[in-house]
Amino acid sequence: MSTASNRLDSWKEIAAYLNRGVRTVRRWETEEGLPVHRHVHRALGSVYAYKSEIDAWRSSEQRAVGKSVSDGTRARSISRSPKSIAVLPFANLSSGLENDYFADGLTDELIANLSRILSLRVTSRTSSMAFKGANKDVRTIAKALGVRYILEGAVRRAGNRLRISAQLIEASADEHVWADIYDGSIEDVFAMQERLARVIVSALELRLTEDEDRRLAERPIPDVRAYECYLRARHEAWRWRQDAIDRAVQLLRTGLEIVGDNAELYAALGFAYLQYREAGIDFTEHPLGQADACAARAFALDPSSAPTLRLRAWIHYSRAEVQQAVQALKAARDMDPNNADTLLLLANCYLISGRTSSARLLIQPLLAIDPLTPLTRCLPGYADVLEGRFAAAVEPYRQMFEMDPDNPMARLFYVFILSLNKRTAAIRDVVQQFAPDVKETIPARVALFLARAHDKDERAARSALTSEIESVASASDVFPRLLAHGFALLGDSDRALHWLEVAVQRGFINYPFLAKHDPSLAQLRKHPRWSELLGTVRQRWERFEE
Repeated sequence: MSTASNRLDSWKEIAAYLNRGVRTVRRWETEEGLPVHRHVHRALGSVYAYKSEIDAWRSSEQRAVGKSVSDGTRARSISRSPKSIAVLPFANLSSGLENDYFADGLTDELIANLSRILSLRVTSRTSSMAFKGANKDVRTIAKALGVRYILEGAVRRAGNRLRISAQLIEASADEHVWADIYDGSIEDVFAMQERLARVIVSALELRLTEDEDRRLAERPIPDVRAYECYLRARHEAWRWRQDAIDRAVQLLRTGLEIVGDNAELYAALGFAYLQYREAGIDFTEHPLGQADACAARAFALDPSSAPTLRLRAWIHYSRAEVQQAVQALKAARDMDPNNADTLLLLANCYLISGRTSSARLLIQPLLAIDPLTPLTRCLPGYADVLEGRFAAAVEPYRQMFEMDPDNPMARLFYVFILSLNKRTAAIRDVVQQFAPDVKETIPARVALFLARAHDKDERAARSALTSEIESVASASDVFPRLLAHGFALLGDSDRALHWLEVAVQRGFINYPFLAKHDPSLAQLRKHPRWSELLGTVRQRWERFEE
């Protein structure tokens, strides 16, 4: 057979030769080792195949698994067992550190793509990023993250040219399963990401559903310039500084100017606006209003998008609309079941709503996906607290605190747990060690208030609070509960009930905890307003739908 007659020059020709659809033969390439070649000097989507090789493949009794992109090197076959993987932060080998965002963004997108595969457990972005720049061997990292496989990689960018290298390692044996290098232009980055994800799927011998296969091929942001804006904006928004969030907002607006209306960009812009609240910069209605507008635009464009649904859930939660938040989160989980952010917020909604057993069903997989996020680590302890098992909660909160001692919220939560357990000396030590630059923050002042209240030092406790702090504390369900605990310790039932009422208004309707488990509320149960408040809580608790 001549070379010309032997060659098939596109997915369409290959599919026609096999009398199958394009999607099927692409799946056969990744899952069954269908011999397909790529033009190394062109986009990764440009393929060709030889009929003779396909005929040999069809007649073979033992099909190859996991062909490498560049030269046909076969990935080592992997034994069948539950698959788990961590994608470590890709190293930036470019000339300027400003390209860090691109390497981090590629890591994030690969994690997001692989997380859509139900048969694969993928460590969350937050836990993986904890090892950025870490000089640790893969066995140590895999043990810390609880995974079997590690993916390492690097990105080198020079002008419009891009090189991505990656290697898949079975950590227990410290053996390379597969490694390859991808060269292309910046415009090829979407094809590179998809190809990399599909080769990993093939190397791990995973079978994709039709929906998973379709989603791996999706291009939510079709223009590479807008995509760069998106990556840079995410890098800025996670810094939790006003100037950085300002830049994130502007970058996302620039991306929208490039591509026009886009659900992914609107969802990211909404999250960026909510970061003003998360960072304690702006607790007014402005960030929520802006996020609401973004969610409406994103929902109109793609109502089934998981990022859109998560954004709507965060807005509902911020407005104390917990039931609506749960509905949106469940829909988002159906679309993207392994997303740590979805599981975290849904577990929290169940906990404050008195559905602790349902929350625990989410906490276990969340800890598997995201073991190194401090807030995730403390969730079992939060569930213990709400069930009245205060001693059991100390260790999870201690772990959270020691993982992030510079985080004033982690220190505040630890103070609260120590107070529930009457650890007076430990409370004083933890409060005294607040860093000077955060001593005037709301978490630090509330922690000081709790410590002084625990000591029954009423004057010092009240002086720790200001009208501004109390005003800001009303914007969530967390601070009001802590203030109620402190005022109850001081014997001020009126103020304790006031803050408890605020917590209930903000969504805390855990009736079993308020009715039975919190010992600091014992004196409030004799107050005339107590029965009315508890009746309201019980009614909302009973009506809550999981």
